[in-house]
Amino acid sequence: MFRALLKTRFLALNSYLFRGYNKGKKHGPLFKLGMGALVIYIIGAMFLSFSMLFVTLCKPLMNMGLEWLYFALAGIVAAALSFIGSVFVAQTQLYAARDNDLLLSMPIPARLILASRMGMLLLLNYLYQTFILIPAVWIYFDAAGAEPSTLIMFILVSLLLPLIPLTLSCIVGWIIALIVERLRNKNIITMILSLGFLAAYFIVFSQMNRYITALVEKGAAIGDAIKKVVFPAYHMGLAITEGNVLSLVIFALCAIVPFAVVYIILSKSFIRIATSKRGANKIKYKEEALKVSSARGALIKKELRHFVSSPMYMLNSALGIIFILILAGGAIVKRDMIFQVLEIAPEFRSFTGPLLCIILSALTATNFISAPSISLEGKNLWIAQSLPVDGGEVLMSKAYMHMIVCIPPLLITSTVCNVIFDLSLISRIFLYLLPIAVTAFTAFLGVVINLKFPKFDWVNETVAVKQGISSLIAMFGSMAFVALPVIIYIKFLVDSLSADIYLIICTGVFALLSLGLVRYLKTRGREIFMHL
Repeated sequence: MFRALLKTRFLALNSYLFRGYNKGKKHGPLFKLGMGALVIYIIGAMFLSFSMLFVTLCKPLMNMGLEWLYFALAGIVAAALSFIGSVFVAQTQLYAARDNDLLLSMPIPARLILASRMGMLLLLNYLYQTFILIPAVWIYFDAAGAEPSTLIMFILVSLLLPLIPLTLSCIVGWIIALIVERLRNKNIITMILSLGFLAAYFIVFSQMNRYITALVEKGAAIGDAIKKVVFPAYHMGLAITEGNVLSLVIFALCAIVPFAVVYIILSKSFIRIATSKRGANKIKYKEEALKVSSARGALIKKELRHFVSSPMYMLNSALGIIFILILAGGAIVKRDMIFQVLEIAPEFRSFTGPLLCIILSALTATNFISAPSISLEGKNLWIAQSLPVDGGEVLMSKAYMHMIVCIPPLLITSTVCNVIFDLSLISRIFLYLLPIAVTAFTAFLGVVINLKFPKFDWVNETVAVKQGISSLIAMFGSMAFVALPVIIYIKFLVDSLSADIYLIICTGVFALLSLGLVRYLKTRGREIFMHL
């Protein structure tokens, strides 16, 4: 029974990751070769990035006699990555899975249902830690030589380590589930935590060189702190580098005992947790005047409500908005440093305006909100097709929603840059117009591409947003349209044409392209949509 449950979990995970690429479709060798190359590239990039980190740390810590600290840090990084990668999965799979009621209605012990779900999470943690621990041990063996005892201890520790982030994920996932049950808008907690993790990642990544320097300079002091605060990591490092059996036993107890306690508690209360439906406070109806809006306004409001109700849709398709606002904050906070750079290189001062236009246009091109908008209709597509509204109007509302979401941050950042920097009149004007023209082009292009490559066989909206080919083409296609005029100007026109005049030309080109896409959506696009 447990084997069947575990197999079901793994099939569900495979369906979540690869649904749409392998269901009912026969792909040619070129597609398979491309997908294989993409997977190899992603894995290689992960291994290379962490290898560079451990190359920087290994020899300095070895010279200080702190080999154990090297593996302790590797373990902390692996545990942190595993926790971040599995905490939301734990919340949905353990406490909010859609098949809980179905499985609990069968003669299956609750402890086996829980164990199968935890088994899937454990497999994910093993996958996450592979990207950290394999480069770490490879670099260490290259510097210190491979000892059989070290390798054996490393394998044993690697088998035990994922239990720690799994235990933390189960506890935090339970807390998230309790909070979500009491929220009227259940997606807000997912959005806040996701943005928090994203902000933490960028902060840590931006300060990585400082942290590495501090580790090298104050390795002994940091090692003493880890001994006191994160003592399982200390014993993990001792077990690997010195073959200390006692440290291995202590580390094993630190990993197994909390996990066993959490499993026992959850197994005894799993039925109550999985079937409890507390919900939020009920809304009392208040009689108010009925508001009437036009068909276009109603369609746009529908698209906006869908967008703001899906955290994964927002985070995956509109990340460029966050970076646009960060640019505004950075221009305010780091204005003195920017002025110093311009004083050092005064020849770039005349290009400040065009450069800001390019940056804003490139950032807004990374937003592909409209690209999966048709796919997200899913099984409800027939409703949009049967409305007493022109099909072209339905398509246009999806592009308008994209622009309504993306243009306000552009206006804020453009205003900040206009206040801070000394720009020409044309640059000041087109610091607004060019990014807006690119935004409109990106919005209409996304809808057109999604008409050509719709994806309706999704189970989770995230699949339609992240794995749809239309999202990929729209984002990289829009960025290519922004990069191409820049390359042409630098290569052929920099000596013969003013940058400000070129901004006017580029804005006109994007406006004309947008008008062409609008015409297509209202004619041929409308017919395609009605026959999807």
